[in-house]
This record gives sequence, C-alpha cells and structure tokens, in this order.
Amino acid sequence: MHSPTRHRVAVLLALVGVVVASYAAYIDARLTSGGGYTSVCNLGGTINCDAVIGSRYSRLFGISVAHAGIIGFALGAAVGLPGALGVTSGLADVASLALASGSLGFALALAGVMLGVLKKVCLVCLSLDAVIIAWFVTVLPFTERLNGSLRTAARVAIAGGIVLALAGGTWATARGPSVAHTIEEVKAQDGKFYDLYMKLPVRPAADVEGPARHQKGSANAPVTIVEFSDFECPACGGAFGDLKRFVADRRDVRMVFRHFPLDSACNPAVQHSMHADACLAAFAAECAGEQGRFWEYHDQLFQHQKALDRDSLFRYARDVGIEIPAFRTCLDAPETRARVVEDIEVGLKLGVASTPTLFFNGRIVDGALEPPYYDYALIIEKHEIPARSGGG
Repeated sequence: MHSPTRHRVAVLLALVGVVVASYAAYIDARLTSGGGYTSVCNLGGTINCDAVIGSRYSRLFGISVAHAGIIGFALGAAVGLPGALGVTSGLADVASLALASGSLGFALALAGVMLGVLKKVCLVCLSLDAVIIAWFVTVLPFTERLNGSLRTAARVAIAGGIVLALAGGTWATARGPSVAHTIEEVKAQDGKFYDLYMKLPVRPAADVEGPARHQKGSANAPVTIVEFSDFECPACGGAFGDLKRFVADRRDVRMVFRHFPLDSACNPAVQHSMHADACLAAFAAECAGEQGRFWEYHDQLFQHQKALDRDSLFRYARDVGIEIPAFRTCLDAPETRARVVEDIEVGLKLGVASTPTLFFNGRIVDGALEPPYYDYALIIEKHEIPARSGGG
C-alpha cells in the first residue's frame, strides 16, 4: 500500500530549497546592483557568501545558479505532489529521481569550484547542498517501488543525472575566456564584452587621475587604471587580489588608487553608514602614504577587512614599519580628512556611486572585472581606442 509520507517530505524539502535558492538570488541581485551591499553570511576571510555568489562561477550557461535552483526545486515540488496526495505515479517518481540526481551532480561540481578554485565557503550554498542531499536520500527509495521498465528508467535517471550534471557543471564553471592578444581575438572570444565596453562613458583622464598621490607602475604606461575604492567593501576586497596580480611586473599598466568610502562619516552621498570604519581606514591609509608605506598598508587593510577599528589600524601600522607618533597625529589631522574628502568629491562629479569603480584611461567600469576581462580591456585601450583617436 502506497504511503505518502516520503513524498510529503520530498515536497517539503523541495520547497525549503526554493526558499534558500530565492535568498541566494536576492544576494546575487543586490551584489549586481552595486552600492556596497554586504550579506549577513559574509563574515570575511574564508566564510564569504558574497565572493562565491558574486563570482562568474555563479552562472551556468548564462543562467544564475540561484535562479536555476529555484526552477529545479519548484519542479521537484510539483512532480512530488501527486505522491504526497496519495496518488501513485511511476513517471512522477522517475522525474523526482532525475531532478534530485541532477541537482546532486551540480551541487558536487559547484562545491568543488567553491572550495578548490575560489577557496571560499558560502554558507547559503552549503545550505542548498544540504537540502539537495536530504532530498536525494529521501527520493532514492522510490526506485524499489517501481517495476519493469520504470525501474530501469529510474536507475538510468539516477546515474545519468549525477554524471551528466557533474560533468556539465564542472565544464560550465571551470571554463573561462582564453587570453587574447589582438582586437580581433577579443571580438571573436567575447564580442558581447567588446560591444558593451566600447559603449561605456569616458571622462577626461586628467580629471579622473587628479594628483595621483597613490600610484604604482610605469609612468609611461599606455593604460592607467584609476580605482575608487572602500577598504571595508567586500567587492573591493575581491578586486584587490585580481588587480594586484594584474598590475604586478607590467610596464603597460599604471595603477592609481583614490578613496570613496561608503561611510556617512566622510561621504555626503551616503545616507547611513554602510561601512562604519571605512572613513577611518581611508584616513589611516593616507597617513601611511605620508611615510611612504601606502601600498603596503593598503594591502594590510584589504587582507583584514573585518578588523578596521582604530586599535587594529595602529597594529597594521606597526606591522609595516610606520612611525606611530607621527601616524597618530596624522590620523586626526583635518588635512588628512580633506584629502579623502577631495577624492570623494571628485568621484561624485565623475559619477561614482558604488565601489569599486574603475576607470581605464577614463572609461568607466562600474564594479570589478573577472581576471580575463582585465586583459581584454587592456588590449582595447592599447590598440582600438588610440587607433580611433588617431583616425579622427
């Protein structure tokens, strides 16, 4: 006699999956919209939902993993409903097995990328994985209730769902744009990026760079990247590592850092303090710069984003060899605040509204890029744009 209990549990788990996946989609939407959003499951360091959900690996075949999860769990609830209502349906059970198995395969692939590539832990993602595993374990016994061809179909669905989803998920997440060297290769590899990039607004380079108090790279570099950033912003922390690697040992790129803390204590455009220590961290970085230690201190701040209180700022100063009495005097000096406010005012005039905002030779890029696209932007700036300007 058919008991609907297991089907009801399966439907309940699928509905829980819809809720968790919807929260992941909400985080994804907030991160995409900019504005310095930080989710409650971003604890900094290794535990960082934003770094995982906001990465390019959160897209499968152009679809958000979160939205794909919502669809998959909703279908799982739908096909499990007949059994939950006491109606025996072999085909519905096979469909449940296929969906749960496919979900398990994708979960394994994405967990591998999260831990092996990003080296971050997403608590929301792990919650989804737990729901998927419980769902799979719940529906797996359905196989034994089926007879003949339906049992065979169920076994094929289980094996095929796991293997195909695992392989497809691994391929979709692990692949990435290959490095291009010419404009033609950029267009061929990602014509959409090329078209979008060329439509971005451009501001006069001199206005964007300003006094360029904090810069590194060759003064003769053909491309200058100006970053308006916030030391407490998680997205800026993600961009930090990529930009540092991108600029290292290159003579064709110059990097300029400017402040744009999302903190009402010094930024008039911020109505409430999203990052309560961001202004103070910016002041401290300016003081480190006065002693010729800006970039070393800059790295310390991004590596310790969750500890930017006053005591910690002094500890980082000692770690990089800054003279503490002078640092203390500078930290509270009105001149220090004025330099940070100057960057903020310039950023507002240029249209900066969120962090990070990057300018490639004055061309505005709202948010960080995935590593391969820094190379694409560099190629375009070095070759396409000078050629157009010269052709007048």
